[in-house]
Amino acid sequence: MALHVIRVIRELADQGSPAMHRPRNFYCAEGDDARCSKWEPNTDIFECADHVIIRLELAGIQREAISILLKNGRLTIAGVRKEKRPNETIYYHQLEIHYGLFRKVISIPEDIEHNDITAVLDDGLLEIKISKNSQVVEIPISVEGAEPKA
Repeated sequence: MALHVIRVIRELADQGSPAMHRPRNFYCAEGDDARCSKWEPNTDIFECADHVIIRLELAGIQREAISILLKNGRLTIAGVRKEKRPNETIYYHQLEIHYGLFRKVISIPEDIEHNDITAVLDDGLLEIKISKNSQVVEIPISVEGAEPKA
């Protein structure tokens, strides 16, 4: 009897929680963007002496299908990978490549958020390089109503 109870509990545990079997909803951060992500690309983030590199695996995605936005300390990389299907009847045996909309959001530290940023897409890898060299920006102060001295 006890062995049977253990087996039932083990089978239930192997099935995972009910939340795992519910369809997952992906919500976009901005309210004006109703599109939702279907997958996230594999990502590497590493740091060198003078810059931080964020590398995303985006094989089969055209440059025009990718957008990069940095706002409020959040770097958002979004886009779409379109599936190219033959026009004839096909039978799938294995599906591991993700298609459709993707979205990846990465938090950027405040001290490098406003530094130089470059992005290059080459051989299916998107590499975003953020400089760690912060430069002091001097902002001139003007007095309202005062005329500039000539």
